Amino acid sequence: MITTYIDIIRHGEPEGGNVFRGRTDHHLTPRGIEQFQQRTECLGHSWNQVVSSPLSRCRQSAHLHATAHGIPLHIEPNFAEIDFGAWENKCVDTVMAEENISQLWQDPMNFCAPDGEHTTALQQRSLLAWEQLLQTHQGQRVMLVTHGGVMRVLAQHLLELAPSAMNKLSLPYAAAMSFKVIDSHHEGQPQRWLSLVSLDGNEL
Repeated sequence: MITTYIDIIRHGEPEGGNVFRGRTDHHLTPRGIEQFQQRTECLGHSWNQVVSSPLSRCRQSAHLHATAHGIPLHIEPNFAEIDFGAWENKCVDTVMAEENISQLWQDPMNFCAPDGEHTTALQQRSLLAWEQLLQTHQGQRVMLVTHGGVMRVLAQHLLELAPSAMNKLSLPYAAAMSFKVIDSHHEGQPQRWLSLVSLDGNEL
């Protein structure tokens, strides 16, 4: 029996204000750096590996933590945020005033912004990266630094949630979601048990 722990942490507050920030590559604010540091201190774990989205708001904190603690860092493109297409870097309030975005909240798994990425595509690539992470780092404790969208589609699939439940998860900046994955064999067949250990959606 092999147990793997994966602590998924959303990036801290980025620059740029309240915009649709998918592939827009904003850096963290000083507050965002502090939020991430507070979260890792609250979790209090010693990680064997740090895995991060390639976008600056994730990579920045991941690099700082990995360097400070002498931990290997791997950048995984498939853990990048969804592409909001024509809405990228536009003020959320402005888009809401001009467009009907109700599907984003009511039917998130069928959502796709104009010229953007479909939510199912985000989930497919996120799950591919998740499986690769489990294979590569089996038996370790891994810090995964990523985005709210990635965290929601992973939770929806892994916990078998109704699609509408995705947007009921509280995932502010530096929120953390921790999973335990146990791999074993029974009668020669591989078995896997996954459980959500904790979800901290408190704002820092």
